[in-house]
Amino acid sequence: MWFRNLRLYRLAQPFTTSPEELHEALQAAAFRPCGSLEPETVGWVPPLGRQATQLAHAAADAILVSARRETRMLPASVINETLAERIETLEAAEGRDIGRREKSTLREQIVHELLPRAFTRSSVTAAVVLPQDDWLLVDTASKARAEELLSLLRKALGSLPVAPPKVGTDPANLMTSWLNGATLPAGLALGDECELKEAGDDAGVVRVKRVDLLSDEIRTHLDVGRRVSRLALVFEDRMRFVLDDELNIRRLGFEDEVLESLDDVDSDDELVQLDARFALLSLEVQRLLPQLVGWFGEAAEPESAAA
Repeated sequence: MWFRNLRLYRLAQPFTTSPEELHEALQAAAFRPCGSLEPETVGWVPPLGRQATQLAHAAADAILVSARRETRMLPASVINETLAERIETLEAAEGRDIGRREKSTLREQIVHELLPRAFTRSSVTAAVVLPQDDWLLVDTASKARAEELLSLLRKALGSLPVAPPKVGTDPANLMTSWLNGATLPAGLALGDECELKEAGDDAGVVRVKRVDLLSDEIRTHLDVGRRVSRLALVFEDRMRFVLDDELNIRRLGFEDEVLESLDDVDSDDELVQLDARFALLSLEVQRLLPQLVGWFGEAAEPESAAA
């Protein structure tokens, strides 16, 4: 939970909204389940789960929010099969061909009939605001899901100018140089997997796992011009992750040394335990971020996205 896949955004303006004010702002778009004829809904939920009531949770100079999406599962194959059966029945009964417009009307009727009986599936996307450091992190590997959350948050706040961090060194070039033997930054070590891409629009991709990234096998790929697009890294023997060439963090994990400190939480209350976990992981991520952008030379001012 939390901090699994992080898409990084820089806040172009100071985030001055308090957790209490943010909770109030999010209430207007609190999550509600799909109505019988709604294909999907999305809204804010308490990030600490059903037992909590606050839509914004604060700890360790970080603010956590979560958006839930619920979707009715109505496969196109079911609609098409039902439509084909209905067309066949009508054409046989009336002795005529069903036209395109009538087929479209029938499809709409079928969707209207089937939606209330369709199962629902839900997913939650979390985001963390670090006001003191001007960061906003969305816990998803999907750019579309991250943009959806940012749009919801922007609507609640009225304005939220953010953009991915802008760096002076191309991440793919620098990560490739590390596999070519360049010295890694202090505290950073190579993991055991990477993704290598060829140049060009029809670029081939090579993915390797559980290998020595400084081996001759990897060097052969680099010698023919492939560059790193994803690279597994270990930071200070406390966390491991895969970094891609857009500075997105994937499969972030924390070593036992970090997580063992949660054993000291003297409470059986689930909310207390979740709060302690969020505080701990937030502090660890806050230690990582300035180092990460420092490796690539962060530009002084991020390019602001839509407000």
